Amino acid sequence: MSKTYSVRSLPTADADMDDLEQFIVEQCAAPLTAAHQFQLLFKLFDWLEKYAELPAVHVPLSIQYGKIMRTIPFGKKMAIVYEVEEDIVYVHRIMPQSLIIF
Repeated sequence: MSKTYSVRSLPTADADMDDLEQFIVEQCAAPLTAAHQFQLLFKLFDWLEKYAELPAVHVPLSIQYGKIMRTIPFGKKMAIVYEVEEDIVYVHRIMPQSLIIF
């Protein structure tokens, strides 16, 4: 049987999600797009429950956070930044890929 992880969103990621929703709804006037993006985001959270350790470790972010960090793309321009600790996935940030040093 494969390992299953519990996904937890940290306050920084929650704030990122709030900011993203506000931007899409208010600045872009696209509430349906916001709904679609969050459906995709929660599908990725479901994926993380099964495959959290599949993406490679992101060395620059690991140095920055002082922890072993991983990223997965979200949509066309965003990324989910997270760590795996035993059987828990901690989502730290949801941010533009352009802000991540590769």
